[in-house]
Amino acid sequence: MSDIDLAKIGNILKARRLEKNLSLRDLSARSDTAASTISQIETGKTSPNLLTLKALCNALDIPVFSLFMDDEISNVRLVRHNEQQTFIRNISNGKALVESLITQGKNEMWGAIVDIPAGSDSGTFAHHGGEELVFLLEGTLIYELENYKSYTLEKYDTLYYPNYIGHRWVNASDENAKMLIISTSPYKF
Repeated sequence: MSDIDLAKIGNILKARRLEKNLSLRDLSARSDTAASTISQIETGKTSPNLLTLKALCNALDIPVFSLFMDDEISNVRLVRHNEQQTFIRNISNGKALVESLITQGKNEMWGAIVDIPAGSDSGTFAHHGGEELVFLLEGTLIYELENYKSYTLEKYDTLYYPNYIGHRWVNASDENAKMLIISTSPYKF
């Protein structure tokens, strides 16, 4: 519980109270909480119990969980096309597999666009933590899941799998392919 930001909780409650044009006494009457307690909560000088927070939030028409959410704007990241980090993941049959990261910063997941030359593959089955979602943007791709089956993906097809299942892909066609991959596994390159 040491990670609770009392000042932030107090600021949210105070801002909402003022937004609703309520005095401390008004909120006290609506929430059955002493005005002095509300003042101490709003200034971050006291740690309110859950019942008090629930009463205050009900009176202010906000959900209790909103007091504990991260600042949403700090979690939003826009990565422009020209800001994407592009690199060569590996070489398959003499052809470079180019990958462009479409996410930046510390995230719970990462995303990339992978350009896959005709006649190339990803190598041996990969096994790791997390889960992945593949969305084929162009071409045809064979996705193999170890001890399961192969899936032929065509343009705009998606495939989801947990990463503990070995996975690999093959572009057996004469045309290049391009996929969007979103993964929750730790990203390393």
